[in-house]
Amino acid sequence: MPPSNDALSVSLPPARAVLLSAHPDFRPLRVYAFGAALGLVAGLDFVATILIAMAGVQVQQGLGVAPQDFLWALTAYAAAAVMANLVLVRLAGHLSYRRFTLIALLLFIAGALGCAAADSLPALAAARTVQGLGGGGLFAASRILAQYASRPQERISLFWGFGLANFTMVAITPWLAGVLMAAHGWHTMFLLQVGLALPLLPLVAWLYPKVEARPHAPIGQLDWAGVFAFAVGALLLVHALEHLRYLSLAELPALAAYFCAGAVLLMVVMRRFHRHPDPWLDPRRLASRRYLVGLAFYALFYLVSGSWNFLVPAFLSEGLGFGLQTVGGLLSLGGLVSVLAVIVFHLALPKIMRKRRYIALGYIGLASAFLLMALAAQPGAGPLAVLPAILLQGAMPALALLQVALMTFVDMPTEDFAHAYAFKSIVREIVNALGTGLAVLQLHHATAAVKLELSAASGGVAEGLLQHTAVTLAAGDMLAWLAGACVLIAALAVAQRTLK
Repeated sequence: MPPSNDALSVSLPPARAVLLSAHPDFRPLRVYAFGAALGLVAGLDFVATILIAMAGVQVQQGLGVAPQDFLWALTAYAAAAVMANLVLVRLAGHLSYRRFTLIALLLFIAGALGCAAADSLPALAAARTVQGLGGGGLFAASRILAQYASRPQERISLFWGFGLANFTMVAITPWLAGVLMAAHGWHTMFLLQVGLALPLLPLVAWLYPKVEARPHAPIGQLDWAGVFAFAVGALLLVHALEHLRYLSLAELPALAAYFCAGAVLLMVVMRRFHRHPDPWLDPRRLASRRYLVGLAFYALFYLVSGSWNFLVPAFLSEGLGFGLQTVGGLLSLGGLVSVLAVIVFHLALPKIMRKRRYIALGYIGLASAFLLMALAAQPGAGPLAVLPAILLQGAMPALALLQVALMTFVDMPTEDFAHAYAFKSIVREIVNALGTGLAVLQLHHATAAVKLELSAASGGVAEGLLQHTAVTLAAGDMLAWLAGACVLIAALAVAQRTLK
């Protein structure tokens, strides 16, 4: 007599829960570990850009270069990152995202080692170029692979690990970098990046799927001439824009040449985009109004973020005289608040999903943080005076950034997502470098102007005290201006009707 259905249900083990239908062999623990690995890989790009901004003054002083020359170290990484994101979709289509990530990690490590060994600006810029080629595409590659590996209802399983690992890595590295640099100099900042990237090689080899679920689409030839032209054009254009604030007659011919050459190269590439039957990055797929408005808010956030990432550490160390370990510790405390904010954001997601007023709230919070920091910009202020501003700023990316991400890509077709996210990463790299570069030059020139006024008014003040006071007052004025800019962005977020 055959067993009854009841008997079968008792004798058979319960079916294992499948969290990713594209990879049913992944057990739950591996799914969460895969998501965390994606977040850690993505975090390397942010670490590289945040730490060079945090230690920008120390690097300038160590190499003995002027602020306007130091900008090449910023734009070199950004231009290389642009190139990495341009070839990402095609190259990963040929190799797989797993192999692409392993090669990118090796390039990132080689570039970081070159930066640690650099003893001149050309050597640093060259090594930063290699590092950007490796690190610049890591965030987009991780995010695209997460999109392909999961259905919409499955992504929360990946994104818990992704968000927590990503924000935690970004949170702890300023403190670690501060400790190392205080003891052994600015070169160790890059050795820290090597130490973060090396363990990810076996993790990626083990946890990433060997067979990837991707949209079936024809893969054309990589247009390397167009890729190179776009990257060089972006570098020249950003470098010229960074200098426009302090244009002089002596610099005019060089800056005009940079600007014209960059603009011409970008125009040539856009023409190739338009005429190519199967372009490696198709702008025709990105004509969605929702996507373009979201891209604009991304650009505004990273412009502000790039300025903050340089301005605040420079103000704390050069203005208030804090040691690098204290500066890194304060920034890491703000990063830990970001981790908590990400957790709250995910828990509250059903209530705050697709509501533009939360974007505005995020920018009001950023404006308040900048204003608090500006009020604390007084000679002799201690760590407790600036801590509230840093903690408040740390909580705001969950609203000002994650809410934009949620609303920009929610309706993006899977076959267009890779193009859209790669282009978003290109914009992030360019605008972040622009924001940091503008802050470098603005602080340098504003400090010189304030120092001149103070020396004329006070007479024989000690040079060290005069420099600290000038940096503090100049940074306070810049922070107040950034607060006003954030209020304007908040008003734009409320007024627009596309992201809702």
